[in-house]
Amino acid sequence: MVSCREDPNLVYDIKLLSAAPGRLTGSDVIHELSGMDLAMKLSYLKGVYFFNSQACQGLTIMQIKGSMFYWLNDYYTVCGRFQRTEAGRPYMKCNDCGVRIVEARCSKTVDEWLETRDCSLDNLLIYHSPIGPELFFSPSLYMQVTKFKCGGMSLGISWAHIIGDVYSASECLNSWGQFLAGLKSYGPLKLTKSPTGLAHSRSPSVGTKEPVSLTRVDPVGDLWVTANNCQMETFSFHLSASQVSQLHSRIRGQSGIAKIPFFESLCAIMWQCIAKAKDGLEPKVVTLCKKDPSNPKDGILSNSQIISSVKADSSVVDADLKELATLLVDQTTEENSQIEEAVEKDNGVFDYVVYGAKLTLVDLEETNFYGLEWNGHKPEAVHYSIQGVGDEGAVMVLPWPKDSGTDGNIGRIVVVTLPENEVVKLRFELRKNGLILEDDYKAD
Repeated sequence: MVSCREDPNLVYDIKLLSAAPGRLTGSDVIHELSGMDLAMKLSYLKGVYFFNSQACQGLTIMQIKGSMFYWLNDYYTVCGRFQRTEAGRPYMKCNDCGVRIVEARCSKTVDEWLETRDCSLDNLLIYHSPIGPELFFSPSLYMQVTKFKCGGMSLGISWAHIIGDVYSASECLNSWGQFLAGLKSYGPLKLTKSPTGLAHSRSPSVGTKEPVSLTRVDPVGDLWVTANNCQMETFSFHLSASQVSQLHSRIRGQSGIAKIPFFESLCAIMWQCIAKAKDGLEPKVVTLCKKDPSNPKDGILSNSQIISSVKADSSVVDADLKELATLLVDQTTEENSQIEEAVEKDNGVFDYVVYGAKLTLVDLEETNFYGLEWNGHKPEAVHYSIQGVGDEGAVMVLPWPKDSGTDGNIGRIVVVTLPENEVVKLRFELRKNGLILEDDYKAD
C-alpha cells in the first residue's frame, strides 16, 4: 500500500487561470434562484475524475481551456456571480466573469494514488473556495487539472450546489467532454431559466407541514459556509460486485424478493451501523436524495433531485434489516414542495442545511459520472463528496463500473461524512457487517 500523507510535494506547481464564454451572454441577464436552490446555498459538490495516460495523450491545458470557451456558451450561468436584491435575496448576475481553472502536478502515478483508497487526499486535487465574503468576486465553479507522473491526469471540481445538484453537474461536465472532443462547437445562443421560474413570487400554502429534512441555521452573511457543532470527517470504501450481490441477497432473504433495490438494502445496513456508532443517540429520521427522472437536461441546471424523509417508529439498532429496507422503499414522504415553501416564506433571505440536517442518504447509482470522456476513454475512477454537511452526517452511494460481476451487478463506492468521534466506531460496525474487509480496515 502506497503512503502519500507524509509527502509535502505530493501536489505542486499550482497555477490559476480563468475561462469564460467565447461569446457575450448579453446585458442584464439574470438567473433567478428557486427556493430549493437557496436551500442548498451552504453546500458544495467536490468531485475528482481520474484518467490514464492514453486518455490524456496529446492533451494540453490550452486545449482544455480552449474547449471551455465553446462549452460555457451553453452553461453561461456557471460563469456568473451572485448578488442580492434590496430585500437580501440572492440571485445570479450572468456577467460572464468565468470559472476558475487550476493547473497542478502530482509526484505519483494515477494507479499509486488510487491504491491509497484514501478519499481525504482527493482534496489536494480539488481547488475549493466557498462563495463569499465578497459575492461579486466568487466563482461558483473551480476546475483543477492535475498532471500525474505517469502521464495521466485528474479533473477535480468544486461546484456550488446552489447552481445545480450532482445530476446537473454531471451532465454539464459530460457535455464539456463533447466540446473537448470536437463533437460540438458554436451553436445558437440559448438563454435559459430555472425550471421553477420565479419561484419566490408564489404565495406559500397555509398550514403546510414543515419539512423535517430541512434545518434553519444561524445567519452566515455573505460567507456561505456551514457552521458545525463538531469536527466532521469524510472517508470512503469500495464494495466489489460480489459484495454487492451478497449484501443484496442478505436483505432480500431466501425468498429472493426483487422489490427492495440495492440502494435501500445498503442504506438499511448503513442506517443501523451508524445508529450503533452514535451510542444511544440513534437517528430515527433519515433523509433520502434521489434523481428526478423528469429532470431536464438541455443546458438547464437545477436542484430538482427528489428529497424525502422517513421515520422509524421503533429502535433502529434492534430492527430487522429487511424491515428497515422496506421502510426506506415504501414509507418515504417527498418534501420538495415543503422545502420550497419553507424557504420562500421569508423570501429566501435565511440560511438552511439539508445534507446532515438529518442523517442523509444520497443515491448516485444512476448518475452518469463515466459519461465524461477524454480521447474516447472513460475515467479510471470517479469520486464525489459533499462539503457543508450538517452534524447528523451523510452517506453517498456511487457506481464503480470498473468492477462488474457475472450477474450484472457492478461495484459501488460509499462515501461517508460523520462527526469524527463516530468514525472509528462506525468502521468497526462496517467491518462486523462485511462492508469493510480486513485489508481495507487495516489500510484505513
